[in-house]
Amino acid sequence: MRIRKADFGSLPDGRKVSLFILTNKNGLRTKISNYGGLIVELQVPDRKGRLTDILLGRDLIEGYLAGHPYFGCVIGRVAGRLGGAEFQLEGGHHSLVANDGPNCLHGGLKGYDKELWEATITEADGMEKLRLSLTDPDGNNGFPGTVDCSVTYALFDNDTFEITYEANTSKATPFNITNHAYFNLRGEGNGDVLGHQMQIFAESVARVDTNATLTGHRDAVEAGFNDFREFVTLGHRRLVMGNADTHYFLNEGRTKIPKPAATVYEPESGRLLEILTTEPGVQFYAGLCLDDAGKNGGHYRPLSGFCLETQDYPDSIRFPDMGGAILRPGHPFTSTTLFKFATRN
Repeated sequence: MRIRKADFGSLPDGRKVSLFILTNKNGLRTKISNYGGLIVELQVPDRKGRLTDILLGRDLIEGYLAGHPYFGCVIGRVAGRLGGAEFQLEGGHHSLVANDGPNCLHGGLKGYDKELWEATITEADGMEKLRLSLTDPDGNNGFPGTVDCSVTYALFDNDTFEITYEANTSKATPFNITNHAYFNLRGEGNGDVLGHQMQIFAESVARVDTNATLTGHRDAVEAGFNDFREFVTLGHRRLVMGNADTHYFLNEGRTKIPKPAATVYEPESGRLLEILTTEPGVQFYAGLCLDDAGKNGGHYRPLSGFCLETQDYPDSIRFPDMGGAILRPGHPFTSTTLFKFATRN
């Protein structure tokens, strides 16, 4: 696989933004920007070999700069909600910006999705990979510690898209990184996802209150509601916050080698997506609140796409029994998520 670089416009301060095009031998193609780590496009074949972009998003950098619901971007320093937008850590009190009701969501007002990352094309496993690097300074968005973070993207010839995360910190800090890609296996802009069949390998979910604030409780999945242990057609469920904007605890927890997290099948196109991760959880979001401009002059309505964000329990800082989303000096963070594509007849 070779990686090509293209121009993707400029930020308001004049800094240039780049687009990197990754292609494999089968014609799969993805476009990634160093602004926000955006996955701008992902072309995947259907059962007849026809390539279609399956990622929701915007056409131009201006569309992303105008604001968007985290289409395809890197989320950090903490993906998800930190309750009350404050926390205690090692004797210190830290106040964050409440940008989602009483909570701090996805790292605050200027999280990793709004940063210009340094891009490097590296070679490993006999192929080129795209590595994005960022230094998140001590006190930024209210978080303690300077975090050096990298995200590496690779597109393999077996039709697997890999994202690897690495990070170190100078001080203990909450840390929970992921990508917020919205998928529609029929093709972006091609209706809703209610015909998709989904399986999530989880026997329990995180409980939240009416503000979507995590409460530190784990509940067993309920049959007919948020139990996706066997394939469920999304349109056969009433999708609400409790089952389609929900943190699922994966059965095997955190692992060294990526294990199955979820599988999604779309019968019309025949596209099959398997997600494997080393992370202990996955946030399933069915785009319940989508009402946004899309690509090619389109507009995304609720349920136009779904997210499966591999991650730890976001509010581990308040509820350490629920997860381990805390980064400490001398204990480097590494995590891998695989998106494997195939088709069924």
